[in-house]
Amino acid sequence: MKFLRKLKSEKGQSLVELLITIGLSAILIPALLAGFSIIRSGRVQQDMRLQATTYVKEAEEAMQVVQANGWSNLTAGTYHPVVSGTTWILISGSEAIANTFTRQVVISDVFRDSSGNIASSGGTLDPSTKQIAISVFWNGPISSNVSSVMYLTRYRNSDYTETLATDFNKGTQNNTQVTNVSGGEITLSNNNKAKWCSPSLSSSTIDLPDGPPVAVSAYANATSTAIPNNVFVATSPYATNSVKLAFVNVTANTATPVASLHGIFTLDPARYSAPGLVPSGINLTNNFITNDIKYYTSINGNLYALLATNIPDKEVIAIQITSAGKDSFQDPKNKIYKYWTFFNTKQYPASTGNDQVPFGYGAVSIVILGSTGYIDSGGYLYAFDLSNVDSKSTSNSLDQIGCRILIDGYDCKPGTTASDLKYAAGETGTSWSDVGSPVHNTCADGGNIELDADHQLSAVQVQTGNKYIYIAVGAGTNPELDIVDVTTPPSSSNTLKSSSCGRGSNTGWKVTGTLDFNSASNTEEAANSVYAKQDATGSRAYMSSNGGIIHNGISDSDQFYIIDTTNKSSPQFLSTWQSTVNGQHYANTAESGYYNGNSTNIELYPRRALTVLNGLRAVLVGQDGIPNDGIEPQEYQVLDLTNEATLNYCGGINFLPGFNDLTSVSEADGDNFVYMVANTMEKQLKIIQGGPDNAVYTSSGIFESQTFNAGSTVMFNRFFTTTNIPVNTSITYQISVEPAISGSCSGVTYSYVGPDGTANTTFSSNGTLPRSSSGIGYQNPGQCFKYKVFMGTTDQTITPTLYDFNVNYSQ
Repeated sequence: MKFLRKLKSEKGQSLVELLITIGLSAILIPALLAGFSIIRSGRVQQDMRLQATTYVKEAEEAMQVVQANGWSNLTAGTYHPVVSGTTWILISGSEAIANTFTRQVVISDVFRDSSGNIASSGGTLDPSTKQIAISVFWNGPISSNVSSVMYLTRYRNSDYTETLATDFNKGTQNNTQVTNVSGGEITLSNNNKAKWCSPSLSSSTIDLPDGPPVAVSAYANATSTAIPNNVFVATSPYATNSVKLAFVNVTANTATPVASLHGIFTLDPARYSAPGLVPSGINLTNNFITNDIKYYTSINGNLYALLATNIPDKEVIAIQITSAGKDSFQDPKNKIYKYWTFFNTKQYPASTGNDQVPFGYGAVSIVILGSTGYIDSGGYLYAFDLSNVDSKSTSNSLDQIGCRILIDGYDCKPGTTASDLKYAAGETGTSWSDVGSPVHNTCADGGNIELDADHQLSAVQVQTGNKYIYIAVGAGTNPELDIVDVTTPPSSSNTLKSSSCGRGSNTGWKVTGTLDFNSASNTEEAANSVYAKQDATGSRAYMSSNGGIIHNGISDSDQFYIIDTTNKSSPQFLSTWQSTVNGQHYANTAESGYYNGNSTNIELYPRRALTVLNGLRAVLVGQDGIPNDGIEPQEYQVLDLTNEATLNYCGGINFLPGFNDLTSVSEADGDNFVYMVANTMEKQLKIIQGGPDNAVYTSSGIFESQTFNAGSTVMFNRFFTTTNIPVNTSITYQISVEPAISGSCSGVTYSYVGPDGTANTTFSSNGTLPRSSSGIGYQNPGQCFKYKVFMGTTDQTITPTLYDFNVNYSQ
């Protein structure tokens, strides 16, 4: 029984175990089968990934070949590589491989930030780098992909070099030269131009209408030598002269400048092409004298000639020369310019009457400082506003600024009982009670006939903003130099009415300093001209006198002085004699900084005409002060101011008729000229070219290279130079890269740029070429390349030198 029970028990246990086994199998066998399936498919997916990676690598290698075949093959878009012959090419769009894989190559532009790093957004296009994104996709057994990102850059670097004289000689030289001292180099040209101390008259001259001309003013364009120089000439020393003004153009940057009469101003009806063109209702006839001339360009760019006249209610008349860049002719056929407006000296209130000079000399001299004009008339200085000249008319005069300022000097009338007159305080109209005594009944003083109170004005604005007018005082008074402070015009109407206004009671509106050339008694001296140095402090006045009257064996005054005007309240000679020395010198006369010519040139009486060139040379012109004595002084004299204490004559020209006035201009290329008006009735405009006397080289020059054709569109990267740049010299560069025209560089227009991609800057040394322009034509990459070299020196005994120029580029 026990056996039977045990047997039954074991049979039951086996059944349970069987059931457990079957249950576990139901659970484990599917899992094991699934695992076997996953392992099998994983091997397939791995195989797919390995195959896809192979396709990616193949595409990477293909892209290297495509790049090598030409950078232009890499343009933005989606492509796939295919074999074409023996190389790879790109076909637009993606591709299917073995009906299983999809492959694509996406080419994108690259942008960089200001530090040159690749930018994720924004930045500047880098035309020498492309992003290459390669992807291979598949769908089974599991959808997936393999990708890579690579960057390709232009890698085929080449260099273009110019180093030999034969290379440089193919370029264009402008005041530069190619030498072969060290195998080929570029330097500034040798200076073959005229020098101030060896002057000669240019063959260029011109007949001016009427005359002899009285005064001349001129200017050159500040940036271009393609624009002629403008010359303004006052041509009417007599009221009977028909033409009052001649406007002349003189070609710039030419070895022999050519002068041409461009137009005139006159109110003579006989000069007009039709009666209806003659200005009417302007209360002005043609019966007046021109004493001086200056020019002014308005805020709108309109050009005016300003004539100082002897007209008592129109001491200045303004003639419009150009308007909106075109000639402003009243009569276009006969080229007569338009009378525009005037300035009338007056005191406030206007009912007190107009100011005028006692003997009809009117405004003797005129000068412009900023937008303010200044004239001297009858021993007074007047200021007028030019800022709104465009809005004025023939009946609406220029506005007076402040009140008149009392200055030294008298008007003189010659005769058996000569007299000196000017206004006393508060006087206007025809009352003159301030009386002086002329030295001679001829109104002669210092050898010249000195009719006018004052002779010439020169203006300077110093670094502090203060404004000063230097005045060369004529006869009838002790000081020969007045310095007038015109910084702060009086604005109160009560002040303007005051008889003390402009007589020392207004700070910033008065004579602040004076200088007497010779303080000894019974001496005769008079200033003829003054020229203010345009430096930060207005530290020098250059002045001329006659130097012709001899007392005790010496001249009462010298022909030329340098005066220290650093202290405007106390101008002084560079050094003075403090006492009589052996009876030959007077107290407080110049001991240094003066000039008198030799026994011949001492007879030059300078006119109110003086110019100073860079503080190193002064030019005096005038006439023979003692004619018919068998001695002929040079009417054009150049003084060397290098040593201010000891001034030396360094060159001159004889021109017997003499000169009445001169001015100087400096052109944009550094050429320097003096324009003079001769005391003649023909060929009156005379021209002298000058320059530094120690100049071995020109002061500046430009070299423009030949064209380099790279053969295809390439990226120009950097340039390198070998140079020698001594102190006081400079070399800078500009670069031009342009696309070819039908594969050729012939006919290409070159736009030169600096490091910022504009024409406004230059490279100061080796540099990286910009990759973009500012709309001026420069294009990099490009096929055609040129460079410019700008050379300069402030010491014309030395020159910078360029030995080699090399530019690196990539295809």
